[in-house]
Order: sequence, then C-alpha cells, then structure tokens
Amino acid sequence: MLTKALLQQPRLAAAAMFVALFTLPITAQTTDVVWSEPIPVATSTFGSSSPKIGQLASGEIVAVWGKSGSSPKIYFSRLVNDSFEVPLQLSTGGITPDIYGFGGLGMAVSGNKIFVVFENFDSGVHVLRSEDGGQTFLPPVSVFDPPAGDWTTLASVAADGQGNPIVSVIRELATETEARYIVVRSTDGGASFLPPVIGSEPADGEYVCECCPSEMVVAGDSVWLVFRNNNDNLRDIWVSRSTDAAASFDMATDVDDTDWMVNACPISGPRLKKIGNDSLLAVWMSGATGQGRIYGATLHGGTMEKGWQFGFTPTNASGLQSFPSIAGNGDTLCVVWEESGFGANAGEMLFSFSITGAAGLAAYPPGFVEQAPGNQKYPDIFFDDGIFHLIYQTGGALAYRRGVMAIINSSVEKTPQLPDFELLSNPTTGFVLVKMNEPGQANLALFSSTGQVVAQWPLGAVSAGAILKLPLSTGIPAGLYFLKMEKGGLVWTEKLVVH
Repeated sequence: MLTKALLQQPRLAAAAMFVALFTLPITAQTTDVVWSEPIPVATSTFGSSSPKIGQLASGEIVAVWGKSGSSPKIYFSRLVNDSFEVPLQLSTGGITPDIYGFGGLGMAVSGNKIFVVFENFDSGVHVLRSEDGGQTFLPPVSVFDPPAGDWTTLASVAADGQGNPIVSVIRELATETEARYIVVRSTDGGASFLPPVIGSEPADGEYVCECCPSEMVVAGDSVWLVFRNNNDNLRDIWVSRSTDAAASFDMATDVDDTDWMVNACPISGPRLKKIGNDSLLAVWMSGATGQGRIYGATLHGGTMEKGWQFGFTPTNASGLQSFPSIAGNGDTLCVVWEESGFGANAGEMLFSFSITGAAGLAAYPPGFVEQAPGNQKYPDIFFDDGIFHLIYQTGGALAYRRGVMAIINSSVEKTPQLPDFELLSNPTTGFVLVKMNEPGQANLALFSSTGQVVAQWPLGAVSAGAILKLPLSTGIPAGLYFLKMEKGGLVWTEKLVVH
C-alpha cells in the first residue's frame, strides 16, 4: 500500500500525436492532427497539479488545477483572446485542500455552470460552484463528511443534463484500507447533496483500489462509473452502471482482461467516454506484463457486455505508459497518455487518433504532441467542433494546445470523378494559386492551424482546368494553414505554408 506522502512523488510521463489512414468512398486520404504551439496556462509559481480543462456554453475554455505542498491552493483561469488570464485563487472557505500531482481535484462544466470538487482528509469532500462562467465562485458545499476514522479521497465530478453535480469519491479507513467508491448526487444544482450510495458494490469482491481516481459518464438517467477494483489484489478495471440518476447501481462489468495482481496502489486511474448511442470506451494503465501499458476496451452501455480489448504499443520498448485521458465524438476519438524512456527524468506525451472508432485507435503507431522531452505529465483532453483541447504539466508549469484535424492528400492516384484542386503556389506569399480539376459549384476557405477561418472565397460555378488567383490579406501571419474546398458534397483539404 502507498501512503499519502508517497502519492506526491513524481510519476511516469509522456504523450503525443497519432496519424491514421482511412478510405473514403472514392479515394484514400490521410487524416492528420496538427497541434498549435503551446499556450502557457500558468507558471510553476501557481502550481500544476491535477489539471482539468473544459468549455463553457459560450465556447470559452476554462481550466482548474492545484498547487500541492505545504500551502496547497486551487487556481482557475479562462482563455481570453488566445491567452490565459492571471490565475484566480479559489477560496475554499478555510478548508485546506489535499492535492497531489495526479489528483485531488475534479471539474465539470454544464452550460455556464462550473463545479470544482476537492477533498480534505478531516472534513471530507466539498464542491465549489460558479453559475456565471467563472466570474465568481460560491462558498464550498459539503458533499460528504465521513465519520471519525474514515477518509474520503480522490473525488471526481460529472454534471447531469439539468446542471446537477454528481460526485464519486473513495471512502476508506484512515489506514487506507477497506476502500469503496461512493457516489453522491445533488438535485438542486449543487446547493446540497443526498446521502451516498456505494457505486462499486456490484463489482466482484468487497473493496476497491485505495488511491486510484475514478470517472463518471452521464447520459439521461444513466450513469456509468469506471474504477480500479481490488479483489484480493486483483486490480482490474470495472464499469458500474446506474439507471436511476445515481440513486443506485445495479450491475458492473470487468472490462480488463490483463488480470494485474499487485499488492500496491498503482495510482493511475481509468477514464471513460461515451462513443455512440450505446457504446462506451474505457482506457487505463495495467502493469500485468511487468511494465506499465495503456489498454482500451469497449462496452455496451445498455447490456453491460464487454466488446473487445486492445493495447497501445509503446514508442520505446522499455518505456512506461500511464495516466491516459480520452476525448472524442462518435467515431472520432483520441487517447493521450504519458510515456517515459526519453532520457534521464524525461517523459513525453503521446497521442493516438482515430476517425473509425475504437478499432482505429491501436491500428497505427502513436505520435508525439511535442517531441521535446521535458517531463510532460498529467494530461486532460476534450473534443469539440473538430478541435481537441489539451492541458498538461510540462517542466513544472502548465501548457495548453489545440489539435486540429486535417485531411491531407495521399499518394493514391485521384479518380476523374473526384472534385479536387491543385495548389500551384505552395509555399506562397500574398495569394493562393489554385487549379480546378473538375467543373462544378465550389467554395474555398483557409483555416489556421488552430481551426480559425482566416479567408473565404465563395467561387460559385467553376470550369475544369480553370486557374484561380485568390488574394491573401496582408494581415495573415506566416505559418501553416489548411485550404479546404467543399464541392459536390465532398471536402478536399491541402496543407498550405504562407511566407
């Protein structure tokens, strides 16, 4: 068993980008993820523990994280005009939060409501909430105050469709034994909380991992809780289900075939994502092979039947993988994780991407978010409107990046039926020179690497072989862009470098 002091030691590190091939009905192309340059979130002065990222209804990006150590604090910031505001220290009402590099904080966003959950060993678990998009935060509300001799630790929070927070947290003895995951829900927007239920109860055995965070997914009245179990040191990953908005949990499924037997707490917790009407995808770390490896498994949310399990090949055979995070929508998915083995005390962040659902995630080698070893750790990622939003610790500070999907021409010969174009000026300065290969109605747009539209040309009808000279604004800075054509119900995209 690991003590709370050991929980604050540096952990494994790494992560990155993934390139996948796929086939359209007409031709093969390559889907790539292009990452923006890192945007600083906070320097090490403000800490960098347990970072979480989310998005308000307005589209504004928000982040919360902690500063661990002798004077722990919780900070919040918003991304405004492509830079993060000076971090705001959140008042915890005199309660000292217990924060670790990998956990101790959780955040959920619902519309313009923000819920931040934190713990204190002596006074239990609490929620801070904002109802105005982070402009102000209300005093902390007690979620659960354990009886003397018990602890609550490593809470996570999700929000239901009515903007009510649901909290999962480990309840255990102060000796870090006899751990269970309890789930506590609110029906009044977080002003108060109902008595807890044991979310892990349907799993085999009586107890769970004593220091691994959990996560929840909420859809209507269904709530799924993913956690690491501890059935006499068999520390498999389980998903437990509620069909009555977390009032009770009726069944659970072991989604992990690795059967890792270990008499110690792995610390790295699982993550869960709903990937379709009835499908869920869990990702986690297991050391069953003797080395930390990331795995994924699908699950039918209604029947709770496990689908198939797969693993992610490490970039370095001796590297250790840990702390995965998952994001996506439908068949567009990504998993990001830490991976060590890139030099002394250095780890990187790796990224696996798919537009063909879970099946595509492990089909190709992963790539790098930032191929510059710097002890990159603790990623958290979400996906919205074609953009991945990633926050992570790097060298003791926090950074944010956008990952934009782009369709890049492959070397496959184009068919005459494909409505495509050719770039005749690449790199270019001042204009874009395009040759149209097929006639028809067409529209062209230029996107930055962060997904912003910087120029649009509604061309209307064009003829085959036409050469168009499209002016670029003098205000467009040099860099990498994507020229996208929509024509005949299809989309064709080319990378474009502007000097």
